Amino acid sequence: MRPVCLPEKYEIIKTLGSGGMGHVWHARDRILQRDVALKVLSEKFAADPQFVQRFTTEARAVASLNHPNIVQIYEFGQTDGGHYLAMELIDGPSLKDELKHRGRFSEAETLAVARPACAALAVAHAAGIVHRDIKPDNIMFTRARQFKLVDLGLAKRLDEEVSQTMTGQSLGTPHFISPEQILGAGVVDARADIYSLGATMYYLATGTVPFDGSSGAHIMSRHLNDPLPDPRHKAPDLTPDFCHILGRMMAKEPRDRFQNIAEVATDLQALQQGETIDRTEPVATAVQETIFMSSPDLTQTAPTVTWDEEDLRRLVKALAGHIGPLAGMLVRKAQRKAHSRAQLVQELVSHIPDNADRETFRAKCERLARGEQTTQIEMPSTLDPGATMAMTQPLGTPPASKARLDSTVGQHSGGTVFVLEPEVRDHVVQAMADHIGPVARVVVKRELHGAKDLVDLTNRLLTNLPDEAARRSFKISIEKLV
Repeated sequence: MRPVCLPEKYEIIKTLGSGGMGHVWHARDRILQRDVALKVLSEKFAADPQFVQRFTTEARAVASLNHPNIVQIYEFGQTDGGHYLAMELIDGPSLKDELKHRGRFSEAETLAVARPACAALAVAHAAGIVHRDIKPDNIMFTRARQFKLVDLGLAKRLDEEVSQTMTGQSLGTPHFISPEQILGAGVVDARADIYSLGATMYYLATGTVPFDGSSGAHIMSRHLNDPLPDPRHKAPDLTPDFCHILGRMMAKEPRDRFQNIAEVATDLQALQQGETIDRTEPVATAVQETIFMSSPDLTQTAPTVTWDEEDLRRLVKALAGHIGPLAGMLVRKAQRKAHSRAQLVQELVSHIPDNADRETFRAKCERLARGEQTTQIEMPSTLDPGATMAMTQPLGTPPASKARLDSTVGQHSGGTVFVLEPEVRDHVVQAMADHIGPVARVVVKRELHGAKDLVDLTNRLLTNLPDEAARRSFKISIEKLV
């Protein structure tokens, strides 16, 4: 069916596909006599003024880019309440299609693709545009085998992308997403594109994604927590220098990656020309049998601090409620550097991305320093999804407000909204984080929107866990609430 928002000059030929943002058609511009790809925003996004403003601003910026490896935008506009984008029609396959058809790329073939990708990203980054969704689907070829980077920087809604991947509707984004995007970093810069390009190169050169899993949440947890598997275990013919470049591109921390795409391009060119690359830069990833792990600074004198092991254990538990399984490693690392408990807490706070969560963590640490225990939850004998759950506090503290499972009228949905008190929500988040890491907070927030009661919420969350053992463990943890 023809979208009502399109000008009459466009003749719809066929549907090309659909995604989180809307639908794409192959169309003919009757006036200029050329075929185009037309992207039309879904009604959900078209009704969001802030999103439309971002979409328009970024479409204008991308349209100003002029590079042979970047898909050209011809026109964007609005008619009859809808929003559309007309762009160059790419008549060849994507990298994903190519790999499915012919199998993995050789190292030389991967470099031949990666270098024009770097050239395209260099132009975009210089204009202040970050792609934010580099993956094999968004790197295409024309029939003349000219490389094209598509879907560049166009107001992507990461929360929507993540929400879709959680339910298994699309696993494209979590296979190539950067850790800082998973954690919801306030500013995502060019280094996120470097990570995703590295994951794409890994996929081409080995024929498999760097991290896989049973759900989007499981995959993203592995991006955050697991060392990068050595690509030579899957493709033994890859050179150590190529693997080193991949490791540095996919460092967990942005500061440990190449700092700009020009640095990546320089090393790729050197490797393509048979030159030896410089490996002196510090790298914080773990590809086996290559020097990818940052060595500890042996020149520093360890602080003479005696730590209480029980206090450290409680700090780990408190921190894990905000960032997941990484907490233990971060506490041990900070412990080696800190000269006091206050300094230790300050270092740990820096790893929590959300300001409100930081303050919550500080408050927990202050209570622990005073010797107070964490809040406990009383356990009724039977499960009543609509019941009020009573919270008990340590002796000497004011009684907490009761945890609510209230049903109230939703502002947008027209239905009921399931509400949890912060203490209960934190317990659920922590129970999920034990299995899928920091992305648990995103998962719980999303599932709460559609849940009717605690039982329904539990069942929804179970679908995001990687295996039966994790699901059993999660059920046991939730039973403690009731």
